[in-house]
Order: sequence, then C-alpha cells, then structure tokens
Amino acid sequence: MNVMMLGLDGATWDLLDPLIDRGAMPNLAAMRRRGCAGTLRSVFPPLSPVAWTTIMTGKNPGRHGVFEFLEYAHNPLKGRVNTSQSIDSELVWETAARHGKRAVVGAVPMSWPPRPCDGLAFLGDFLAPARASDFSNDPALLADLQRYLGQPYRPWNTAVHDGGREAETIAELTVFLEHHLKTIEFLMNARPWNLFLYNLMAVDRFQHELWHVWDRTHHCARGREAELARLEPAFVDFWRRLDEGLGRILARKPNETMVLLVSDHGFGPIEWFVNFNVWLLDQGFIALRSDWYVRQKAWFYRRGVTPSWFYNLMVKAGTARQRVGRFQGKQRNWLDRLGESMFLSRHHLDWSRTKAYAQGNFGQIFLNLKGRQPQGRVDPAEAPELIAELKEKLAALRHPETCEPLVARVYERSELYHGPHEHLAPDLTVVPGDWRCRTIGLHDFVTRKVVAPSFGPTGDHRMEGILVAEGPGVCPGSRLDTQADLADLAPTMLALLGIPLPDDLDGKPLIELLEPTLAASIQHQTARKRDTNPFPPYPSDADAEDEAVVKQRLADLGYL
Repeated sequence: MNVMMLGLDGATWDLLDPLIDRGAMPNLAAMRRRGCAGTLRSVFPPLSPVAWTTIMTGKNPGRHGVFEFLEYAHNPLKGRVNTSQSIDSELVWETAARHGKRAVVGAVPMSWPPRPCDGLAFLGDFLAPARASDFSNDPALLADLQRYLGQPYRPWNTAVHDGGREAETIAELTVFLEHHLKTIEFLMNARPWNLFLYNLMAVDRFQHELWHVWDRTHHCARGREAELARLEPAFVDFWRRLDEGLGRILARKPNETMVLLVSDHGFGPIEWFVNFNVWLLDQGFIALRSDWYVRQKAWFYRRGVTPSWFYNLMVKAGTARQRVGRFQGKQRNWLDRLGESMFLSRHHLDWSRTKAYAQGNFGQIFLNLKGRQPQGRVDPAEAPELIAELKEKLAALRHPETCEPLVARVYERSELYHGPHEHLAPDLTVVPGDWRCRTIGLHDFVTRKVVAPSFGPTGDHRMEGILVAEGPGVCPGSRLDTQADLADLAPTMLALLGIPLPDDLDGKPLIELLEPTLAASIQHQTARKRDTNPFPPYPSDADAEDEAVVKQRLADLGYL
C-alpha cells in the first residue's frame, strides 16, 4: 500500500461543513462518504512548526524539541529560527526509508533543509531562505517542475487584505492555491514513491486574511457588509477550486493508495489581541531600564504610541501591505523607520529586576530564573511561589467588554510536555476562555492595553483540525476517536506502509479507521536510540543574512 497525506493547512469543519452543504465541495463530501472523517486535535501551541514537527515525528514537543518558530533556549534576546536540524527525532519518511520505502515531500513546514535520507525527493517550504541552494535535494526535479509550471516555484505568498484589498487578496491566493495544486499533480508522477506528503499553505493564508469576508459579524466587516457580501462568490470559488484539485489528484493517484487529508490546526475569528507583557509590566513582574532613552520610549508608550497606533498610520498611508511584504530584513520607508525607533520592546527591560516575561504566539510565560536566563532575577527556590502568584492573578483577569474571565486555564510545563527537551518549554501557558482573544506575538508591547481590538489578520488558529481518510484498508463510515491528535498521524502512516512502529512514539495508530484485518497486522519494534541530535544546530548553508530574512518573513506573517 502507498500513503498520500495532503495538508489542508488550518482547515476546519466550521467552514468546510457549510461549504459542503451548499454543494461547493462535492469531492470532499464523497471522500467522507466513502471513508472516515473526524476532528483531529492539534498540539499546544497550535502553530505550524510545532504541529508539523509532531506530525512528522509522532512525538510531543518535549521529545522532538520544537516549541515555536524561534528557539531562545531561555535567552530572551537571542532567538534562532527552528529548522529540520532542530528536530531531535527521526522523521516519518526517514523511518520509512530504513524499511526500503521511497518518499516525495514538499512544502511541509520544518522539513527544510533536507536531512540525508535514501529515496527522498524533496521541495522546501516557506521557512527556507529564498536563495537556499538545497531548497530541493533534487535539482533536476525542481527544474522540471518549473518548466511544467511555466514559472518559478513559489513556496509562499504574502497577499494581505489591509486597506480594502480583499478582492485582490482572494485573487492572489486563489492563483497561489492553483500553483500548489499543479505542483502536487506534477510530483505525483515525477518520482516513484510509497509515501507522499505535501502541505497547501494557501488554505491557512486565505483564512488568516479573509475570515471576515465569510463571517461578516467580525468587527472588520462592520459598515462594509454589503461590499464584502459581493465578494462571497469569489471566496467560495477558492474552496471550489481546492475541491476540484482534490478531484484531479484522487483520479490520478496510484492504485492501492490511502489518502489522508489533514489540517495541523483549525481556524476561527480573532477579534481581540491580548498582550501579556503589558499585563506583566502593569503588575510589576517586568521592570524597565531607568536611562533617558528608555524613559522616552515609556513616555510615548503610556500615551498610546504603540505598534497598533503605527499600523493605523500605515493603513491611512496606503503602506499596510508591508505587514507581510518586507523581505530581505529591511524597512522600506520612513514610516517603518519611525516606528522601529519609537516602540518599547524586550530590549529595554531591566532584566536584573524582571521576574517574568511573555514570549510566543500562544500565551507562553517564562520566569526569569537565576542560572537559566543570562540575567536571571528569580531564585529557583522561589519559582513555585511565583508561579502560584501568577496563576492566581491571571485567573482574576476579566475581558474589558464582556466582564467574563479572560483566562480559562493556565498550564504548567509538565502538564503539556514530557521528554528530554521539556526544560525548553515555557513555565506557564495561558489559554483564553474565548479563542477570539489571540495572544499577539508580533511585538512585545503592541498596545497600551492588555486587551485591545485586533488588527491585520481576521482569522487565526484553533485546536480542532480535520482528518479525512479514504482508500484500501479504511473502514467506511467509521468514527475517529475523540482523543485523536496530530501525534497519531506518523504511527498511522507507518502502520499503513506495513512498517513496525518504533517504541518511542507518543502517538498511536488510528486503528478505529482501519478494517479489522489491517488493524490486527500492525507491528511494533524497538526504536533506534541515540543520545544526541546528530544534526548541527544551524542549517549548513544558511548564514546570518538568511536567518534575518526568515525572521523578517515570520514577522511579516504576524508570528514574531
């Protein structure tokens, strides 16, 4: 049997079900009827590098070592971009290769640079530097693909809706989707494979930028409902074209191929930004330096001169497209330069007096511990008391408009992660009661308020993704276990390929979607053990400029 896994990045039944009901996605509807479908739980945080590394390894972040786009290793001023060489685990196609299987892998986040692997045909993803010489491990394959496409291959797209550009953004992302669907059709027949993985980034970008076109109760749609309603046919057409592409792929797949459609996380609206560094500063857990330079920045900050204020200036000046358009790590105009020189950030903290700080996209809070952070303030013996104080005060936070509790739960590190890299995880992870409230990772002090109306993207990630399975060995009409999560995908793929399962996986094969005879045939083996990651900590052909470019791209996309 062959296995094809296609990532519909960020797909959610909250959107797909209504589209299926109106007849816009007949191929997806037929797949559900013929096979098995359900909700697949993401990992925390539900962010592409963490989620896809869990998919590729079958392990939780405490085992595989990836917790965010950047790894700071508890130095809040020096983060490096995570890549495949940050992953302390064998990847699913590497396990398959040990058993004589061949793989085609494309556009999978965290897969670049390609690690040595027999029988692998590889294309990089949006985290690869644009000029990477090893973007593909098969230069002839990339050249043939670009001839087939009639243009250079495009790993990413930076279209934004800001400034009333919804129609243009729909058009650009639809073209980007078709570009990647054609790539899949080419790759299917370009090289022999037993395992095929490709992720459609356009699905994620479309929902980030255009959720308010579909959900016109969003605050960004107010006063523009009629205008945005006229765009709904084009919005639906994006999904219709995705469905048509799936139909072509299903028609051309090799015989005896299991197809898995998965999303690494779900999606939903965001209405509010939550900035925990603002709260930590207000509560005295963060201290600022007292020199004149920082006092000046704090003066502006207290009067509302913040990135959110600056963003509104960019919209009025017609430069908001630069939210995802500033490549090469450079600022383009005076507005950007002015903004960079004005904002308060972690570089202006007095770390000798700072007890805790937030760093990340999903409510991650770190204690500033002596002996761990370079300028640690908190004695490790005092950490439990400080954690208890933070949890108590976070639980008391209320949404300023609804007066409902802002925080549903605060997890401690050991509640979410286990394994040799658990020590890199945040001390606390704050989960909102209403996921329309999104922790902002773009700047350290994005607004003067702890909770403020969101700007820029109108949709963001949720924990509930999708899984659809169809092909030989699937039990039609079976139901996915309600506890199924991303870590279960690697063992499921290996089981379908007839490969014994390593014993160090956190996930389990999703036997509930398999026919009984196939489920009974799943084997286990002793995993190959290694004491350390054999790969160097930085990409071999990436330099400081590459690192800066990728960091800027992540900031442009709203992740830093």
